[in-house]
Amino acid sequence: MTQLSDRVKNSGLTAKEQAVVEKILSDISNTVFLSGAQLAEVCGVSATFITRLVHKLGYGKFAEFKEDLGERYRRATSPYDMFQHFAVAGGMNDVAKNSIVQDMANLTSMEKLLDPLVLEQVVDAIDRCGTVYSVAMFASEIAVQMTGHYLWRLGKPFEALLGVGLSKKVEFSDIGSGDVLLAFSSQRVLKEVRDAALLARRRGAVVISITDNAANPLACVSDYVLLAPVAGVSVDYTHVATLAMINLIINSLAAKNPESVQHHLGREVGHCDTRDLFCL
Repeated sequence: MTQLSDRVKNSGLTAKEQAVVEKILSDISNTVFLSGAQLAEVCGVSATFITRLVHKLGYGKFAEFKEDLGERYRRATSPYDMFQHFAVAGGMNDVAKNSIVQDMANLTSMEKLLDPLVLEQVVDAIDRCGTVYSVAMFASEIAVQMTGHYLWRLGKPFEALLGVGLSKKVEFSDIGSGDVLLAFSSQRVLKEVRDAALLARRRGAVVISITDNAANPLACVSDYVLLAPVAGVSVDYTHVATLAMINLIINSLAAKNPESVQHHLGREVGHCDTRDLFCL
């Protein structure tokens, strides 16, 4: 099978066609999820232009081009390939600097992508709901655990649904109208997380996703989407921006209900004092 990069080199593209291909490949974490019409809009060309370009690259149809684009994206987000690139590119020469710079870049991007209105709607939905259910698998489970801890401190009912079999766990839970499902998954997006979100939505719950792309499969089945870039430097993606987004939600909830927060935190102080928990 001819690689996409070889097709680009050997297709005799015009300068404009080359520029469009470069735009698609340079932003592959976003473009990989787009339809032909959406891709045309992002690139500032017509849908017909994209169709002609795909054919010029030697593909019979757009779906074949998307398949190759998807394979390229999968390699770019594979832990094995990420680490290979990290090692070859000299990332090991200054691990601390590279890691910090990437995390700061993700936080900066998160701030730029943040829609204050969507954040306000998310906070209102969580504030009004009966129970917050949260789903994630594998590395993203840390985000659910952190969310649960802080919602407990605010006195908000919370249930974590983690690990393999999420859709079944959601199916056998009491989630329904009046509840919120908070879902975490990024990059290639785990099918079980997406399916759990779909099921929760069918049960009448409000679905909120914290993910890295507004067009990915999880975002597309969510009522509200908050974007937290997760680009890492070595073996996997980083959760720094995701955890910062959780902090943003919790702080907004606390600011919305100061008297309730003071009541719950005051009661917690009393419990801690009677249990001699701390060194100081």
